[in-house]
Amino acid sequence: MIVIVLGMHRSGTSTFAGVLHMNKILMGNYETFWPRPLTQNPKGFYENYDFRKINDQILKLSGYHVKSYNTDIPSIDINDNLLLKMKKIVKEYNLRYENWGWKDPRTCLTVEYWVNIMQELDLSDDIKIIFVVRKALSVSRSLKKRNELPLEQGLELWKAYTERALKFCNGSQLPTHYCSFEALLKDPLSTCDSLFGFLNEQWDPKVVDQFVDSSITSSQKGEEVTPPEDIVRLESELYSRVEK
Repeated sequence: MIVIVLGMHRSGTSTFAGVLHMNKILMGNYETFWPRPLTQNPKGFYENYDFRKINDQILKLSGYHVKSYNTDIPSIDINDNLLLKMKKIVKEYNLRYENWGWKDPRTCLTVEYWVNIMQELDLSDDIKIIFVVRKALSVSRSLKKRNELPLEQGLELWKAYTERALKFCNGSQLPTHYCSFEALLKDPLSTCDSLFGFLNEQWDPKVVDQFVDSSITSSQKGEEVTPPEDIVRLESELYSRVEK
């Protein structure tokens, strides 16, 4: 099984990836997890640098740098050299591990190309998508705290990443599970029961209970701004897909 975690930066993808990894779905290892745990993610990012590095190269070729925080994200461009790198890393991981995946918010922008590679390798039936949802304003507040971005810019970034990822999911036939960060913090066991039921995998409630820290903030309170109507509609569509 190959699990692709989609979701905007600061959406809770690290926590979900950690839960998966702690329950024997390999999301990387000590050598490939980068960055290391920091104040904003004290339990780690569970971000596999093998995949993040290629995503950064794809985006650079397309004329986009993630840390520019530009909300006008160009269409993705790619070349044969990058396609070969993608195929190589997917083949290596799939030969080495039975159940594996990766988390990198940049994959919201590049997922189409990763899936195309897997289809070429006849791995379509192995793919499952986990789409992590978090309130747009909460994401924006978290980005302001970490990167000093204006709330309005954070909202537009949330929209840009989320629209790309959702467009892909809407156009694909891949099994996709939508789950919210707020639900994971409020009721981790029920949320994980649903998550691992979708994956058809066993999981350890004790591990989840220890890993999901109740002190993690969901950034639901703070500076207020009224999100534009298009963001409200997009958010509403996403949450309508989260299993209650």
